[in-house]
Amino acid sequence: GLLLEHWFDRGRGVLAVVSADSSKGRTRVAGELARAFARAGVSTLLIDADLRASRLHRAFGLRNRAGLADFLEGERTRLAHCGQNLSVLVAGRSRADPLELLSRRRMRELLAAAARRYRVVLVDTPAAARGPDLQLSAAFAGGALVVANFSTRKSALARLRELLGSSKARVVG
Repeated sequence: GLLLEHWFDRGRGVLAVVSADSSKGRTRVAGELARAFARAGVSTLLIDADLRASRLHRAFGLRNRAGLADFLEGERTRLAHCGQNLSVLVAGRSRADPLELLSRRRMRELLAAAARRYRVVLVDTPAAARGPDLQLSAAFAGGALVVANFSTRKSALARLRELLGSSKARVVG
């Protein structure tokens, strides 16, 4: 409720879901948030932008084909409709460098178009420990929801803060 009211209802349609380390529940949180928004009647798109170690497709029982990487390379893509009000764009597969793919103008155009069509667009990003990929999604979104737990190292959180700071993304929770 608060996230919807304080982020999405203020003209912001896209939010990156980020974490410092892998296996901290980022993908699970992104998926559960998307499901909760959809159950509340909010049109929602969940995008798997973790082109290095995608897992979102498994959480929804989908094949990791015709996804974001394919779209960024100019190939056909397909949204999966995972219930009323919820669409998912899997990561897809690519042999290209993920950072280069995510930095393409097509990514910004996709997020802008998605924000016009959906009230909520959540982007599941790679962990900061895997590299700077998350910066692009956070910068395009303008904001980031940080997922961490008590075992997250302070040094890893400092690295995440540095990446988010240079992307000018606002931490919203």
